[in-house]
Amino acid sequence: MTVVLGRTLRDARRGLVTLLILLAGLVFAVLGGVASAYPTTEARTEISRLAESLGPAATGMTGPPVAVGTIGGYVQWKYGTVLVIIAAVWAILALTGTLAGEARRGSLDLLAAVPVSRRRLALGKIIGLLVVLTVACAAATGGAWLGGQAFARLPGDSIGPAEAAGLGAWLWVMAVAFGGLAFALAQWIGRAPAAWLTGVLLVGGLIAAGYRSLSPALDAVAPLSPWGWTAAHLPLAGRLDWASLWWPLLAGAVLLALGTEAFARRDLGAVTRLPRLRVPAFGLGGVAGRTFAERLPTALGWGSGLGVLGFVLATVSGNLASQFAASPALRDTFTTIFPDFDVSTPGGFLQLLVQLLFVLAGFAAVGLVSGWAADSRPMELVLAAPVSRSGYVLRSGLGLLGALTVLTGLAAAGVGLGALAAGGTDVLRPATGTLVLGLFAAACAGIGVAAGGLTRTSAAGTVAGVVVVFTYLIDLVAPALKMPAWVHDLALTAHLGRPMVGDWDLAGVAVCVVLAVGGVLAGAAGMARRDLTV
Repeated sequence: MTVVLGRTLRDARRGLVTLLILLAGLVFAVLGGVASAYPTTEARTEISRLAESLGPAATGMTGPPVAVGTIGGYVQWKYGTVLVIIAAVWAILALTGTLAGEARRGSLDLLAAVPVSRRRLALGKIIGLLVVLTVACAAATGGAWLGGQAFARLPGDSIGPAEAAGLGAWLWVMAVAFGGLAFALAQWIGRAPAAWLTGVLLVGGLIAAGYRSLSPALDAVAPLSPWGWTAAHLPLAGRLDWASLWWPLLAGAVLLALGTEAFARRDLGAVTRLPRLRVPAFGLGGVAGRTFAERLPTALGWGSGLGVLGFVLATVSGNLASQFAASPALRDTFTTIFPDFDVSTPGGFLQLLVQLLFVLAGFAAVGLVSGWAADSRPMELVLAAPVSRSGYVLRSGLGLLGALTVLTGLAAAGVGLGALAAGGTDVLRPATGTLVLGLFAAACAGIGVAAGGLTRTSAAGTVAGVVVVFTYLIDLVAPALKMPAWVHDLALTAHLGRPMVGDWDLAGVAVCVVLAVGGVLAGAAGMARRDLTV
């Protein structure tokens, strides 16, 4: 098991660096940013008053505003859920890829040849990834404590060791719970379906826990999610509920044990995926048709998940918008914090809510690009067919973009049906506005294909993932911390307009198209020139 553990730690070193930057670096940076943006008692009092006056309709995706007048409380309120999503997404991708992913690539048979039982093999993999997660969460603890000491300017700003440790523990148990679920599901249905299904439950649980007071249906399902179990644990705001952390920890441990036992008992060839979905090529022959068919199940899974979430968001947007319309004071307060959104209309409020779907659409693109890269290795065998290097990348890129088109269509259908169910008269506008999700995903995919063609195919998914995370964080942090406009302009999603209300930024749309198509062309040109052994 020592060999397996060592290999797992070696393979996860890049993920550790990324997670350290995203967790520890983000916590430290936003603490400093909040202290700089709101340095006076008057500024803190004002932001605290605004946050507390918004009500659950506006704070559902962030959490209750507790001690917002301190830098720790503000970061907990505005970015606490973001930190959990980052840790949980990493755990989901890592734990689904560690056994089910290797089984799909064909490398698990070689690994299983090591004189170690399957249970010990699985435990070695799990322990290695949990070590990486522990180091990252410990670093987040250190970042929170150091930030609280370095940037404390007003009474209450200092973050103690207990509060910082509470943040790290919360991130760890939430990541273990959702990662354990994905790991267990992956042994039966494969990596991609397990990842998207768990991702939908991750975001869906956050929505249910945040808006449970506004909907009896959401209130009924909120206690089923780790978000509901740990709702009272707000560590950076000074509220510690250590007992609530035992429930996601217990759930994660049970799910990891179930996944390990399933891996130990099943045939390796039967663990890799759901039955293959057979589809016609729809006029795309050869490489393009094969790539489209290979990526279609993943696109259907992510598209269905986005469609379901879009349906829920569109359904509740009308009710939430009516609450803002009935309270001019509340609307004006919200506009002070989010000046670009008219939350008194269903389309305007839906535009605010749909921002969360960008990161899911981006990770869907990462999954599709990673699958494209896996199918392209080893490239020497792929090119044994009568097709040129550049021709292969062009045609497979076309199939990849076709799968993203299907994903976008499903997401648009979900939003359109949700708007119809909410009694809206203008269903076409929000449905077509959802197309920006597909444009953003296609742009990320194009960048990934370009990286795979110009450098190495294994870099495609990593580069696309970096673009998604970077864009999301910049779009989230820059406006709130009053950073210069050029910083916010670095985010691609800042140039797509407000299509849910019919306000399209055609320049941003054109940039997405250029990145998608140009990325495939750049990848084809790079593949034709580089050494395949690199």
